[in-house]
Amino acid sequence: MPRLSPVDQAFFLLETPNRPMGIGLLFVLAPPPGARGKFADRLVRTMLECPVGPPFSYRLRPGPIPGLLSLVEDEHMDPAKQLYRHKLPRGTDLQGLFDRLCVMHVKLLNRDAPLWEQHVFTGLPGGRVALYFKTHHGLIDGIGFINAINTMVTTSRSGHLPRAIWEGLRHFVPPTGPGTVRHDTSLLRTINDTRRTANDLLRLVWHQGLRDLGMGRGLTAPFISTPNVLKAAPSPNRVLAHCRLPLARVRAMSRSSGAKINDLMLTLIDMAMHRYLAERGITLDRPLVTDMPVALTDHGGTGNRITILQVPMGRPGVSPAQRLADVARETGEVKEEMRELEGGALTLYSIVQHSIASTIESLGLSELPMLANSVISNPAGLEKRVYFNGAEVELALPISVVAHHQVLNITITTYVDDLHVTFIALKEAIPDLQQLADYTIAAAAELEADLALVKRREPAARPHRTTGGRAGKPAARRAARRAAVR
Repeated sequence: MPRLSPVDQAFFLLETPNRPMGIGLLFVLAPPPGARGKFADRLVRTMLECPVGPPFSYRLRPGPIPGLLSLVEDEHMDPAKQLYRHKLPRGTDLQGLFDRLCVMHVKLLNRDAPLWEQHVFTGLPGGRVALYFKTHHGLIDGIGFINAINTMVTTSRSGHLPRAIWEGLRHFVPPTGPGTVRHDTSLLRTINDTRRTANDLLRLVWHQGLRDLGMGRGLTAPFISTPNVLKAAPSPNRVLAHCRLPLARVRAMSRSSGAKINDLMLTLIDMAMHRYLAERGITLDRPLVTDMPVALTDHGGTGNRITILQVPMGRPGVSPAQRLADVARETGEVKEEMRELEGGALTLYSIVQHSIASTIESLGLSELPMLANSVISNPAGLEKRVYFNGAEVELALPISVVAHHQVLNITITTYVDDLHVTFIALKEAIPDLQQLADYTIAAAAELEADLALVKRREPAARPHRTTGGRAGKPAARRAARRAAVR
């Protein structure tokens, strides 16, 4: 029987018209050779041959406790009733498509109907077809979505057919072995899990207190550490932007600095945000803070198995290499806490934080501190060129939510040789969002140049190997030592 975890429940309970919790996936497909003008019609007919699978075959029902929800499976769900066709005006480009999606993305899904929609757009240049699949974040997380997509696409045009996104995890084989989540509902196991969650939650808060006193390491304290910038009243208006960076270029910077690709991308976005704010006369006295969703385990199923933790970025005024060292140090703290603490404590911690942020926003207490300045996630992606029902996938982008008390969400994904960065924001806060995306690309050249300069100044530096622990962080220490030469 399908279940809603506490995180799943939170996505439903915290949803408002100004903060819809719909997530989406955009595929732009190139028509197969010889398809001509009937490509979209054949694609729709092919998809409609497929049944609906979990979690998209689930419907909401009232839960056993008032205010909470439960799920039931509808084995006879008709996908045709959830599919919508759209003809774009001639000459519509990708940004024009983005503008249309922003209007659709914020409309609340009908909770008395299936919690998904499939939109098909024609009218793009070259006979391309865009598929926009929208569902509720309470049904599935990023890992689950990636698992589902990997069963629907192929690396050859003649691969399995038919497929439809609404099949969900129907073809997915859950992982087994060490690390697999097992649902043991025995009373003893429940008591033990509750006790460990409480103990680990106290340890997490204790680590934060020691860090605040300069006596230890841990996660940054929520709310009080976040600069009071990038704010706007809650609104249903959204704007989308996108940029891409060559994966080989980012990997070269990773080799040069010893930093992880994720840390490099966080640094580039941080540099772009600082430039964006500086050009508007906004100065900072502390690092920007981002909400970073982190998968607790590849559970191989539906729902959400994530926590969302706050990560300070680079200090104001530092060089690009120093900023990278700052980011690597902070993400190292997150990884260390995740190794030491049980997932239940991290999940509860995240739910409490974001419930407080939602309460602050709903009460109009805009003078209170923010939880974070943005959300930045990296749910992997597709490493090879893929095909969907025989059509080449030219672009695959996630479209996420803008959380309570925030205005900006950024998702980094891989597709073939590029890293794609998708931005979604409240229009009232960042109307010129594409400029932020452009600044992210420009930041790559700045970071490359600074890393090269640091390397020339320290040609004999060698990586320091460590066996792990809090004193580890070799990437952060290498970048810090190099930057210190400046």
